[in-house]
Amino acid sequence: MAEHNDGPERLSTDELVNLIDEIAAGRGSTLVPEREPADDPYWPSADYSPKPSLEEIRAQIRREQEAVDSRLRSGQDVFFITASGIRRVHKPDCDHVRHTVDRSESWDLVLQNYDTLRPADLGMVYRMPHVLTRPEVEALNSYVTCQACVPALDHQRKKFSFPVQSMLALSFGQHHVGRAVFTEDGEELGALVSHQRIVAAEGIRSITRTTEQTLEGDGTEKYVVAPKDAV
Repeated sequence: MAEHNDGPERLSTDELVNLIDEIAAGRGSTLVPEREPADDPYWPSADYSPKPSLEEIRAQIRREQEAVDSRLRSGQDVFFITASGIRRVHKPDCDHVRHTVDRSESWDLVLQNYDTLRPADLGMVYRMPHVLTRPEVEALNSYVTCQACVPALDHQRKKFSFPVQSMLALSFGQHHVGRAVFTEDGEELGALVSHQRIVAAEGIRSITRTTEQTLEGDGTEKYVVAPKDAV
């Protein structure tokens, strides 16, 4: 399988460790019987919980699917937002979110390559989608509607309006990674991935990478960063 990649819709390293522990917590329940862990050259059991069985993984998929389906059965209009940097809102049946709504598809690489499964490969599982009601979507400070499924909301592009001040790109730190970044006039640029400051003979070079683009400057450029608790 491919190397673990912390893409915007993939599980981070910490998330996959938590997922392994979550699957292991269900071991011995009425859904998944207790079993003796087997030696596996691809799975270092000294560093992780024992490798989940296929039955345990399928039980986890069923739990995740039930969590999604329960929102769809709620009787309310619901919309999906994936972890793609920009808050792009989709209808539940949109092809662009099928890989996160259908949890079997989200886990497909793990199911297809179980025999050679390594802990890092669980990082290829797609994150659970954010499922929001209409009032919850409209309460967001900014969002963009999908141009393919065109959900009927109050805005096609709701501009950023967080009451926070802009900051210099050179002030970006590790605690800003993953937050949405905006221009001072409200244009969303994606979620912050990294910032690099390079000192050269001709001066400072500032490189800001988001999930959507790479922005370069001399460090004096300013951006607005969404609060930590923003969706």
